[in-house]
Amino acid sequence: MSLNLESSAVDLEKYKPDKAELWSTLPIEHDQWIHTHNALRTEIRSMLDALDTMAGRLKSERKLPEWSIGTMKGWWDGHLAHATNHCEAEEQSYRPVLSERFTWPKEVETIHNQLDFVRDRVGKAVGELSCDDKATLSSLRNALSAYEKNMLAHFDVEERTALPLMRAYFGPEEISTLQRKMLEDAPENVMGALIYAMGA
Repeated sequence: MSLNLESSAVDLEKYKPDKAELWSTLPIEHDQWIHTHNALRTEIRSMLDALDTMAGRLKSERKLPEWSIGTMKGWWDGHLAHATNHCEAEEQSYRPVLSERFTWPKEVETIHNQLDFVRDRVGKAVGELSCDDKATLSSLRNALSAYEKNMLAHFDVEERTALPLMRAYFGPEEISTLQRKMLEDAPENVMGALIYAMGA
């Protein structure tokens, strides 16, 4: 998809999309927005891999170990706090500031709305996990897989639209203060997730 930078301008006379060169020392793949997405990508994929490993080891078992349910619920609580903070930061921090210079892409808003349904499905599946019913593990795996698919689509849309627009209409110094504040306000597990994903 090719972006028409000028057609997205709120006021082309006042704010021109001429800042991209200022980002030359920070390639787009190293932008904090990308790193944040990668942290969430890594969390979701790691849990799917863990569920697959557990399912393989429990083939001959009829029940789920009790400890595993607490572990999965704890993981989901931590991930949900991380993912919710990410979406709220985009809506409450990025969007108001960035929308002063360019029109917020409709595709981003649409896919954010779609995420609510698949996220709630995972929460429901986590809540229904039962030691006495191994099928609940499969239900969680299916819900998490659908969630991953939607989250990846969400990241892709933002990385093809909002992120390039941000780097065209704003310089690094303007954005770094905003991004620093977003990290400072994030839950404690976010920084750890970022560092882990950057080293993965």
